[in-house]
Amino acid sequence: MWILGGPCRRHLDSVLQQLQTEVFRGAHTLYVPNCDHRGFYRKRQCRSSQGQRRGPCWCVDRMGQPLAGSPDGDGNAPCPSGSSG
Repeated sequence: MWILGGPCRRHLDSVLQQLQTEVFRGAHTLYVPNCDHRGFYRKRQCRSSQGQRRGPCWCVDRMGQPLAGSPDGDGNAPCPSGSSG
């Protein structure tokens, strides 16, 4: 069950509303927040892929703040374990 007040869930809802009003062009990458069942951010966040190229990924805490030393680029490095969900 989604909790409407979670920070990730609010971010996701705003992205979905924007998509309803904008024309999506395949040349642009898209960031859709990756939320857990409580509405907080999952550890790994990624932008959409472009063709066969995976979008960049990074690690965040449960409030969506990037973690120091977070992987970038293709984001193959694992996110640190901890309480970020």
